Amino acid sequence: MKTYPAIALIEYSSIATGILAGDAMLKKAPITVIKSGTVHNGKYLVLIGGSVASVEESYAKGLTVNPDDIIDSMILPNVHQQLHDSILGTRLKCTKESLGIIEASSVSTMIKASDAGVKGADVNIIEIRLADDIGGKSFTIYNGSVEEVQAAVEIAKNAITSSEHWVNETIIPDLHADMKVQIDQTTCFAQVKLRKVVDSEV
Repeated sequence: MKTYPAIALIEYSSIATGILAGDAMLKKAPITVIKSGTVHNGKYLVLIGGSVASVEESYAKGLTVNPDDIIDSMILPNVHQQLHDSILGTRLKCTKESLGIIEASSVSTMIKASDAGVKGADVNIIEIRLADDIGGKSFTIYNGSVEEVQAAVEIAKNAITSSEHWVNETIIPDLHADMKVQIDQTTCFAQVKLRKVVDSEV
């Protein structure tokens, strides 16, 4: 359970700059948590959380460290609990009939869009995948009624500030039972267990 209201993330193209920025952000203000490190495509992420004032101050400092190396960034003064937990690896099962999937080339864009979608519609975040094992891209899967999923996807897309980082979005109104089993297992191909399709005639 998070005990801080705000989070911010800066996405760097340089590992050296990312480490330097993380150090500068820690020194600037008394933030509550930090998580930093490399992800695919050689990017370095710095994620911080804390009071709104402290996060704003540290985030502003991070943006001044070699700005040419910043790919994207975001700050959320009131992060949704589901989003927070999903970023840290929580996965949920599909309990409703419809899925919405949003996809971006930037981790920061995905976090900001995902937060807007889950705040603006009655959906659950099934999973957020951020950069690793998917070539630096990110995606979020929403689950709910078709109307709520449509609303979440639309709100998420409208929340982004730079369309260059948006890759795709789609809605599946009535998820097939076997696809639900796949999603509930994992979205990582190497980890999926081979199984026969229920409706197969073979």
